[in-house]
Order: sequence, then structure tokens, then C-alpha cells
Amino acid sequence: MVLDLDGPEPMYQQIARVIRERIQDGTYEANRPVPSETDVCHEFNVSRRTARSAYVLLTKEGFIIRVPGKGTYAADVSKRS
Repeated sequence: MVLDLDGPEPMYQQIARVIRERIQDGTYEANRPVPSETDVCHEFNVSRRTARSAYVLLTKEGFIIRVPGKGTYAADVSKRS
């Protein structure tokens, strides 16, 4: 997935879209860990703040679950319409 560095959509939203699609298509399985914020920083070449913003958005949307001291997991989205 190529991000549009010059487009109007903020980077964190583009990253969130990629991760959301990976959860929906099963690349990241339900109730299994997703990449850490550090991994997201390296994969997309962005700052920790940008990675964190993407994960905050995905948490609000219900696509990921953050468990303090344990990690970040893909939510079970199979029951969504």
C-alpha cells in the first residue's frame, strides 16, 4: 500500500485505513496482536505521534483493542454488516 504524501488525507488516517483493511480481510486475525506502534513507524516511515494517532482512531472505531501491559489486538469484526 502506497501512502499519498501530497494528498489532502492526513497520514494517520491513511495508515488507519490500511490497518483497518488488513483486519477486515483477515491479514490481522481477530483477537490476535497487531503490529506495535514502533512497527507501524518503521513500516510507514512516520513518527510515533502519527502511529499513535492512527491507533487512537482505530480504537474509537472499534477495530483494535488496547490492553495495558499486554498489547494491541485486532477486534472481531466478522459480525459487522
